[in-house]
Parts: sequence; C-alpha cells; structure tokens
Amino acid sequence: MARHALRYSDPNQQVKPEFFASLRVPNTYTKGTSDGLSFLKRTWISVLQYPIVAFILAIVQSVTQAQGTYCLEGKGAHFSKIYITVINIISLYMAIFNIIRFHKHLKSYMGENKPMQKLIAFKMVVGLEFLEQIIFMILDATNTLKPSATLSYADIIIGIPTMIICLQVVPFAFFFFHAFNLKPYTKANTTRASDGSQQYLAVDGNEAGSPLGKRYKGGPLGIYAWIELFNPGELYHSIRNTWRMFREAKMGKSEMNLNPEPYA
Repeated sequence: MARHALRYSDPNQQVKPEFFASLRVPNTYTKGTSDGLSFLKRTWISVLQYPIVAFILAIVQSVTQAQGTYCLEGKGAHFSKIYITVINIISLYMAIFNIIRFHKHLKSYMGENKPMQKLIAFKMVVGLEFLEQIIFMILDATNTLKPSATLSYADIIIGIPTMIICLQVVPFAFFFFHAFNLKPYTKANTTRASDGSQQYLAVDGNEAGSPLGKRYKGGPLGIYAWIELFNPGELYHSIRNTWRMFREAKMGKSEMNLNPEPYA
C-alpha cells in the first residue's frame, strides 16, 4: 500500500494519469464501473465548483442587497436570500459528497496519510455550520426563537449562531494538530523510497555525503512556503496543470482507440 500511496502523491505529472488510468471505480449512477481518470475529473469539478459558486453568490448577495431585493429575514419568493441559500446548500453538498466518495474508493491507497482524520478535521466544521444554518432557518421560520427582554433580534440572527461556531471550532483547532501531523515531513523521518524518490519531498540535500545534509525546502521558518501560500498564481497553475492532465490523457486515450494494438 505504501508503494501505491507514494505513486499517488508523486509530484511527477506523468505518474498521476497513469495511476488513475489503471483504476476501475464503481459508478454510482450506472451501477457499472468507470475509469479512474473520469472519476477523478468528476470529483475535481464537483469540489472546485464550490469556491467559485460561493464567490459568485457573495457578489449576487451584495448586488441584491444594494437593490433592496435581499432581506436577511425575508422568506418570500421575491427576496433573493432564499435562492442564494438553496444554491449554496446544493453546491456545498455536492463538494462534500464527492470528497467522501473519493475517500471511499481510494482509502486503501491513502491509508498512511490518514485522510479520514484530515477530512473530519476540516469538513466536520463545515458540516456542523451547514447543519446549524438549517436549524436556525427552521427556528426562525417557526418563530421558536424571537426577541425578548433579554434577547435581541441581532442576537438571534447573528449573535447566537456566531457564538456557537466560535465555541465548536476550539476543539477542532486542537484536533488539527493531530490530523495534520508534521512528523512525516521532518528531516528525521523523511526517507528515500526504493525507486529513489523522497517519500514526502519535504527536504533537499538528502544525498549521502552531502556537505549540508538535509535541509527543509520551505526555507528558514518556512518563509518560502508562506510566500507560496499567498501567491494566487499557484492556484491558477494547479488548475491549469490539472486540466492539461485531463486533456492529454483524453487525447492519449483517443489515439489508442484509433490505433489499437494488433491482436496476438
């Protein structure tokens, strides 16, 4: 399994399409199977759509609020809030559903990376917030929560939901240190795989007899990693490279169909 996990996380762009092309993944809708590259593409699009949709909905909310057609407590069909909320819920559900499905079919290849712990640490916060939005929508619609001498309208709409979110992320903040453990990426634990590539590619200078020894690629205190974190070009390059991978894999599959190997 470690060998497969290494190939899956290999930075070599050629290894990834080869790895996924070798997989047959059960298809939920046709009850058959589909190739791993098609499965990866559907998952990638389904997850990537959420930040795009959320950004568009934020713009729509600002525009409709300026036009007076967005109301925080409006429940009528003539207010845009209900449509924005429904679209956001559907988009979020698609992203989370496909992430869970991806883990279900590929967990045997990612066991050493503890993907479920990472998924729970991040997505459970989003899932709880999503559930709480539904609960407060129901409470607001049924007038179960309403202003009183000790509870204002702002407390019901903003104060209480925000306080709950702030309290529940505290234990998750500690859980993040466990789920996203740095130990596999430290110099003492970074080893070489049998094919000559570093297991996690966290350090440079791992060659025998290197005068500098192992060095972190992130630079002093990870300064290079922080710079890359705030580099918007990284997101663009990642999307472009992934889309190019899908396109080249599709072209390669088409060439194989046009020029099949002779039957032996």
